[in-house]
Amino acid sequence: MFREEANRVSPSAKSTTREYITSVHRLTVTISYGKRRRLKITLDDDGRVCAFAPKYMTLKEIDRFVEANYDWIVKHRAKLEEKTTLPFIDPSEQRRRARIIKARTSAFLAVYDGKKPVRITVRNMTTRWGSCSANGNISLNVHLLDVEPELFEYVLIHELSHLYHMNHSPLFWAQVAKYCPDYKKCRARLKDYRIPRK
Repeated sequence: MFREEANRVSPSAKSTTREYITSVHRLTVTISYGKRRRLKITLDDDGRVCAFAPKYMTLKEIDRFVEANYDWIVKHRAKLEEKTTLPFIDPSEQRRRARIIKARTSAFLAVYDGKKPVRITVRNMTTRWGSCSANGNISLNVHLLDVEPELFEYVLIHELSHLYHMNHSPLFWAQVAKYCPDYKKCRARLKDYRIPRK
């Protein structure tokens, strides 16, 4: 079982987070208890094991589940190690990059014959490369300057395509393919990068 005296979270706790070490492979696991029906494990950007468990699940049950998925954890940790971690960007550098990204975007839009966004903003996003709002505003990640130009362009086309379809339906991907035929390869290559969360 986990190295912990108590084997069950307090029934009065709405949500708690604890750290444990499993019995067999001595994995350090951060467990978050909350209103959930099933146990779920994931890896964070640094390869740490995170478990999201129902409030009343015993530590023994969590231990058994994590150990049963040990091979999956090892495999996905190896994939994370193969990724390129992008550098942290301080506020002044973010502002400089924002100016460059906006200039590149303006140059692209000058020859783009599709729908144009209402506004373009550049932000330090930690989980996405870009986003498009229902109001027609597009946000781009400052880390787009760290990837190849064709990946930068793919992200821009992806978000512009949301001006036609606010989903990821076949029609949306057909719109993306109109301007970026190799979009599948670009999507795969973006997964080789890790955006810093700090």
